[in-house]
Amino acid sequence: MDPTADCGAAEKAADKPAPTEEELLALANFRYALRRFLAFSEQAAADVGLTMQRYQALLVIKTFRGGGHISVGELAEQLIIRDHSAAELVSRLVQAKLVRRKIDPGDRRRSLVIITASGDRRLAQLADAHLRRLRADKSAFLDLFDGSGGEAPHRVDDIGADET
Repeated sequence: MDPTADCGAAEKAADKPAPTEEELLALANFRYALRRFLAFSEQAAADVGLTMQRYQALLVIKTFRGGGHISVGELAEQLIIRDHSAAELVSRLVQAKLVRRKIDPGDRRRSLVIITASGDRRLAQLADAHLRRLRADKSAFLDLFDGSGGEAPHRVDDIGADET
């Protein structure tokens, strides 16, 4: 790889003013709020016996095209994973009886994924917990870039600590 390949980006960045302390603080606070939410989400999924990836897959499967169906390739795209990883994930979800596969009537080479009643119940339980958390912490996300500056970010070892 050419070490000078990134010089253009560095020159463009040099032409722009550096971020202000307030902007840096807003970014740090946003990243902290995001990490806290992701830590909460991972624990909430684990509490109902799911991994984060399985929860995210159920959410995509339920909402893609109104929840009718999604192909494995479309699921891979939505989760930003490789097709074979999505196929393995779907196999694990089928084994857990959270989704089922169906042959695409328009293209019999394609497999469609549909959420089951059990998957729907598990997703509803997790979505409810996530929505309650987001509503309780909405200022953590909404007020970050309003120019108020906000508080200094918390220490990294505080991430995921329960504040309720």
